[in-house]
Amino acid sequence: MENQPSMGDQFLDKIYQHIEDNLDNEHYSVADLARHAGLSRSMLHRKLIKLTGKSATYLITEKRLTKAKELLESDVATAAEIAYKVGFSSPSYFNKVFKNYFQVSPGDVRKGVLIFPPKAFSTQRSVAQQGTQRKINRLSSIILIAFLAVVSAGTGMYYLFRKDKPVEKSIAILPFDDLSSDRNSQYLADGIVEDLLNRISRINGLKVISRTSSEMFRDKGNKSVPDIAEILGVSYILEGTVQREGNNIRISIQLIDAKKDDHILSNKYDRKLDEVFKIQSEISNQIASELSLVLTDRQKNALEQNKTKNLKALEYYQMGRFQSNKRWIEGYNKSIEYYEKAIAEDPEYGLAYAGLADTYHLMALQRWMDKKEGKDKAIELAVKALELDPDLAEAHTVLASLYTYVDWNWEKSEKEFLQAIKLNPNYSTARFYYSCLLCITGRTDRAREYINKAMELDPFSFVMRSYSGLYYYNQGLFKEALAENKLSQDLIKDHEWAVWFDFEIYYHLGMEREAIESFKQYGRLFKLYDPDIAERVYEKEGLDGLVRVLIKTWPNTSREARMQAMLGEYERALDILEKLCTERKLDPVGITTGYDFRSMHDNPRYIRIMKEMGLPHK
Repeated sequence: MENQPSMGDQFLDKIYQHIEDNLDNEHYSVADLARHAGLSRSMLHRKLIKLTGKSATYLITEKRLTKAKELLESDVATAAEIAYKVGFSSPSYFNKVFKNYFQVSPGDVRKGVLIFPPKAFSTQRSVAQQGTQRKINRLSSIILIAFLAVVSAGTGMYYLFRKDKPVEKSIAILPFDDLSSDRNSQYLADGIVEDLLNRISRINGLKVISRTSSEMFRDKGNKSVPDIAEILGVSYILEGTVQREGNNIRISIQLIDAKKDDHILSNKYDRKLDEVFKIQSEISNQIASELSLVLTDRQKNALEQNKTKNLKALEYYQMGRFQSNKRWIEGYNKSIEYYEKAIAEDPEYGLAYAGLADTYHLMALQRWMDKKEGKDKAIELAVKALELDPDLAEAHTVLASLYTYVDWNWEKSEKEFLQAIKLNPNYSTARFYYSCLLCITGRTDRAREYINKAMELDPFSFVMRSYSGLYYYNQGLFKEALAENKLSQDLIKDHEWAVWFDFEIYYHLGMEREAIESFKQYGRLFKLYDPDIAERVYEKEGLDGLVRVLIKTWPNTSREARMQAMLGEYERALDILEKLCTERKLDPVGITTGYDFRSMHDNPRYIRIMKEMGLPHK
């Protein structure tokens, strides 16, 4: 008698058929597959892992790509048309995913290039063996590509790429859902998450993902908890809800072991509003207990400590953070209003003073106010914050940044950064700014270590990705710089930094057509010159002619100095650097280690500038 297919085989046949029937539906998701199978998403995930070793998201994507390969080999349509046929709404994204999986592009397949069995996993390991720097860069890139896949395609591509294991003691707190009848109370829910993060992030040995990256998953859609944990590189996820009715509040939380997709802690807290902070302390201690964390007395106190006991102050602080994070003058002005309201509600709220200090610090650095006035206000507020709460890493970081960019006091800056990192090892901002100081003072290897750690804690930070690309650029690693810059543009499209940085990278790579297109894009986006002049200028003067056009848009700035150095106009570059140094307007990042200034290092004028700034000049 012929062997009958097992129950598992029959189940898989049913799954595979349903996926194939929906390949052209870009909105088809794991939730649809789970409904068809009559299972919850978590049950479907566990069953598929047991039967195939692959997740539902992996299987859906694998089927899409396999079908695309067949259509490409048959040459029945263009690559873009085939992308839509197999459920990809973006042909460019389809090209990227296809190449990562099969190691050849869709266009190459249409030309008859042979495809060998996919080696998505082994290829990543071989790339990693090419050196620590490349490994870290590639893995960071994988995380971002994975995230974009989840957002744009809805099916989660990260199983094709990620093989690094999440840190055992690591957690992300997702935004809590607000279930209150008053729809204006979301800031309270966000403040509760912020408070929890402030408590647990001070625990040594526990990796805590920055709120800015967790915020990407406010709308989880069809993404499962294991999916999100895999993207963020954590072992545990905390999610919850907040419901406020009058003077009563209900907070519900679930702590999930993402590897097993199991709830290891699930509680509801029905209390009076004035007991919110007691609830927060209880939740923090329960998390520490469930993760078997051994706490020092200082860490125990951190879990118990209330930054404020005033709910309104907490809400105003959260509104201030939201506005300040916009990084623009309107947001800064509104954030000042909210921080001042928080302080009015609770004059002993050190964190609100630190937030206000950070706003003035950023306004001074970005020239939205007089530099000295902004610095003086920021220092006064940061010192006040530390008088109220000596353990505020945020206040130490503001002081350190001012010592770096305004005072050029590298010793005091380093002391404050190290204190901030010691107080809160999960404060990604402190690690990022410290990496900038290390870069300025010529310690490039350590700068790379610290910015990589900062990006691990906050993988979706545009600023950190941009600076990571700059560090690679300054080392002459232009391909790595380009890859990082493209990832930053995936986070914020058409950002000014990223577009002009593309031009500089292409210039050094000798990719002339790409450089010309970047030049045109910059002109179109920012209206600083007519982009239509690109071809005419290039024909007469080559890429150097385009550089000269760009120079005119940034007269007497660090950017102009950098561009003049690119052209070999070192005396003009030094004129600018000397003037900026004398006026204390020189941006120190890249001056010591900048790739374009490397030929000036033995120039006596350059050496004098370095001595004036107290920087190493070799």
